[in-house]
Amino acid sequence: MKGFSGFPEGKQRLTPVPNLFFSELLPAIDDLAELKVTLYAFWSLNQQDGPIRYLRLTDFLNDTIFLKGLGPTTNLSSQALMDGIERAVARGTFLHIKIDSADGHMDLYFLNTEKGRAALDG
Repeated sequence: MKGFSGFPEGKQRLTPVPNLFFSELLPAIDDLAELKVTLYAFWSLNQQDGPIRYLRLTDFLNDTIFLKGLGPTTNLSSQALMDGIERAVARGTFLHIKIDSADGHMDLYFLNTEKGRAALDG
């Protein structure tokens, strides 16, 4: 296992995580893949601009560094990813919608926030 060398000195970019994550979600999450997928969503959505922020299934699948942390092989990491996403949807952390677009069928995932619920309803 490669050790973590620590955070470098100086100003670092931060990712906001709502306090309710620590008081309500974290104690309830009992699956490592669900935890990783949830934290990844906070980070990835924070990287986006604009009023409507979502993740596509392909966004998760295309991040090879993230996927390596979910399993030792592509097949196992993809299975863990899908399980983690399904658990986050079942818990209500993510809102899921399937849409058909010019690019074909897409799965979109929103955080269950006021903006996420509004985007899903729109």
